[in-house]
Amino acid sequence: MENGDDLFQHILVNLNDDFDSFEKRAIAKTILYDIAHFTMPWFTETNISEELVFNINHLISRINAGEPTQYVCGLAPFRNYLLNVDENVLIPRPETEELVSLVLANLPVLPAGKGIDIGTGSGAIALSIALESDREMDAMDISEGALQMAMSNIEKYSASVNLIHSDILNSPLPENYSFIVSNPPYIPVMDKIDMLDSVLKYEPGVALFVPDDSPLLFYQRIVALSTKSIIPRGGLFFECHPIFISGVADLLKVNGFDNVQILSDLSGKQRMVQGFMPR
Repeated sequence: MENGDDLFQHILVNLNDDFDSFEKRAIAKTILYDIAHFTMPWFTETNISEELVFNINHLISRINAGEPTQYVCGLAPFRNYLLNVDENVLIPRPETEELVSLVLANLPVLPAGKGIDIGTGSGAIALSIALESDREMDAMDISEGALQMAMSNIEKYSASVNLIHSDILNSPLPENYSFIVSNPPYIPVMDKIDMLDSVLKYEPGVALFVPDDSPLLFYQRIVALSTKSIIPRGGLFFECHPIFISGVADLLKVNGFDNVQILSDLSGKQRMVQGFMPR
């Protein structure tokens, strides 16, 4: 191979036909940008060593076997950031970017003070809020592996985020907060039958699934804790399963939250709930 364009074509040819042409080009660009650190135009890149081709062929084989490209490359885009990810954390989704936007839009009406992201995973939510506002953030997770990945992202972007290793189902919140945000596990186990193998085989089940008979398990716990841990006029923001979202909104209402709203994501699915502590 003489240049980067040859390598780009090599990747396209060797990706299997489970991917359409658009997906192949996106994967090839990700590999060349984020792994080989090439810049456009590809043909100007002439440092095509046998070792680089060997390593990229290994990545291609993993992708062809069904492993998500984000885990293969160790990177996933989220808002304006390129986050480190591995199989200890969920791959950040676009709808979670909308949850961050919802929190940021409400910050001007929230009291001064720290926020907390419960079930932080890669740290995507906490990091984004901290970097795009003047708020310090706490970020909690039960998984040590997830917290290690979150720390790598916090250090990468010098974000003002403090990590907490804790199981929210069995621990209190450490202090009072201006707001709480969470994208907790909310998929019933019975939904596995309809999910992609790439999710089931590689993404951490502990961050995805709840018992079929307790789909609101995490919401119930977080709402109960938040009634004592959110300061007056503070906010609570959730990402939810569209099927169970009305139940989450009802939880906030019966626990005394004001201005409870269900909001839709850009695809039109009811996805987020917000509510506010009274004065």
